[in-house]
Amino acid sequence: MDTSNSELQSLAVRMERLEKQYHWLKSEVVTEKLVLVDSDGKTRATLHMTEEVPSLILYDSNGNVRAILRVSAEGPSLHLLDSTTKAGLELSVGEASPDVSLFDANGKQRLSLDIAPHESGLPSLTMRDPNGKPSVVARALENSPGVCLFDTKNPDGNTSVQITMESEGPNLICVKEGKVLWSAP
Repeated sequence: MDTSNSELQSLAVRMERLEKQYHWLKSEVVTEKLVLVDSDGKTRATLHMTEEVPSLILYDSNGNVRAILRVSAEGPSLHLLDSTTKAGLELSVGEASPDVSLFDANGKQRLSLDIAPHESGLPSLTMRDPNGKPSVVARALENSPGVCLFDTKNPDGNTSVQITMESEGPNLICVKEGKVLWSAP
């Protein structure tokens, strides 16, 4: 089979072009923002840097943000959002502790569950009023099964009601400014 010089040159050019395409396909892509669109051209996901924080944002078919995954200096967080309001769920892991928060339709934090680092790693549940201020704070007790309800107007925890299960049965203690006011039985 006799191959002309021009055919060999053409094959060499094609081979070089294919090698460049292959090299590009196996290389990394460096960009500040990546947008994923559906067959209708609607944005369904973005991956980008905002304020030096990588963020993955997922959209529903109507263009509403439904999920956000971020990794900041404080730690990772995942936000799951309602399509029509600001209601949602946030999961985060910070240096101090993990946290789960629920937000109402106005975007106000209404409930949070965390591990209190200052309480020897004991879990804490905080319910908030419509203004976002704590109204009920419940914490596990360190030395016995039970729960402690704190006066939210006294953030130092000096006023509380403790409900515990002792070997003799349930126990209720009311504390104000660190002193037992009342207990039963």
